[in-house]
Amino acid sequence: MNLPEKLQEHLAYPKLQVIDANTGLPEDTTAFNAFSQSALISFLTGLYKSTRTKETALVISDYSDAASLLSGIFKNESELADAISAYTNESAAASKEKLMEVATGWLAFQKQIPADEKAGTDHLQNLMTSQRHEILRYLPGGLKLGDLLNDDTLEDKSNKMEGPISSLMHKIENSFSTSD
Repeated sequence: MNLPEKLQEHLAYPKLQVIDANTGLPEDTTAFNAFSQSALISFLTGLYKSTRTKETALVISDYSDAASLLSGIFKNESELADAISAYTNESAAASKEKLMEVATGWLAFQKQIPADEKAGTDHLQNLMTSQRHEILRYLPGGLKLGDLLNDDTLEDKSNKMEGPISSLMHKIENSFSTSD
């Protein structure tokens, strides 16, 4: 499963564009919707970061409204909206609304996941761990999300590398990636 694409389809957003590891630009600049992609990928990146421990993953999975979910994931929600605003030339208020739209969409999307796939307390943590590479492929470096989330590896070019060797390395990375 490619979680970013599934959520993009659920929200009826324009197709996500992979960010080229060498240039930092989307592969198809004409089809790139910076605003939708930035909000969606920022949300998923924050969700990934906030589910690295079992305790926080359980807390995050209990949120049932978008506002609580966003404030639980992002301690600096205004800074995130400002970063999206600066990257996309949209207003900070519009960026906050877009993030709220994504969070609301995420809550609805989660309800569509079959119950057997959500079994166990580690479901969200395991899902986000398995989707790390898929999320980071779409993360625009210009957002500087790594600075906001205190994680320099988010904008690391090696996370965006594609190809047979890189794909193998990402699979090995995911299998050894632990949350706690």
